[in-house]
Amino acid sequence: MLLIKNLLPSRSSEMHKGDRGRLLVAGGSKHYTGAPALSCLSALRTGAGVVTLLSNNFACEACAAKFPEIVYEIEDDKAKWHDYVLSAKNNSHAMIAGMGLERSENAREFIVKIWENYPRKILIDGDGLFALAENSSRLELRKDSVITPHEGEAARLLRITPEEIHANREAAVIELARKWGCAVLKGHVTLIKTWDCDEIFRVNYGGAELSVPGSGDVLAGCIGAFLAMGLEPVKAAYLGASVHGMSGDLLRKKFGLDGVLASEIANNIRIVINNLRRNS
Repeated sequence: MLLIKNLLPSRSSEMHKGDRGRLLVAGGSKHYTGAPALSCLSALRTGAGVVTLLSNNFACEACAAKFPEIVYEIEDDKAKWHDYVLSAKNNSHAMIAGMGLERSENAREFIVKIWENYPRKILIDGDGLFALAENSSRLELRKDSVITPHEGEAARLLRITPEEIHANREAAVIELARKWGCAVLKGHVTLIKTWDCDEIFRVNYGGAELSVPGSGDVLAGCIGAFLAMGLEPVKAAYLGASVHGMSGDLLRKKFGLDGVLASEIANNIRIVINNLRRNS
């Protein structure tokens, strides 16, 4: 059993921002500028020290107008994104990719290349999961990876129907983990399974207030921050999903089920984490 408060990374009075973890966020497109911005915000609220957004000019400008705390790496041609990811300039401890990426050929090939070549921990979400599904026959298991599908995305990855996923979610998360590493099957009760452990972890925090646009992007940023802080994938996934759900619980108790914004979920994460630290 994983205890949430025991998973939180330690904090030193002498730490600097690099000690908090450096996270690279790769995502966004002309039509989807908000998704990576929410992931970046969530990572910062989770406590990451340096968050870099790799995206096109549209997404970076939109994000920079609201979040000057983020570092921006601007490249409009997705065919060149992997050059930055694999360069010495990229000193990230972990990366998350796929949020708002769209499904162009260049975007799909980018996901394949970083899956095969990025040397540190990686999380794939959103349109990145579409790329994994389209190339599943050529991609091998990564032991340092996390994927975060909802039931529809899980169905595509496993080449079955969403109804089959819903009918047997435990079997689905086991198969997802066997193929992809650490799987976070999102839902009313989120299931987490990693390739090298028989146990399935269940996250019961949060409810229908989390079923809003951008909530998954916030979850990805939260888990990604914990990966960058040094947590192994299954612990980062369990802690991130729990904190994300607990943030939703706070909002539901204060405002009710309707009208919650993903940015509010992200902003509440710091309250959850600091409460956990105080009570540990």
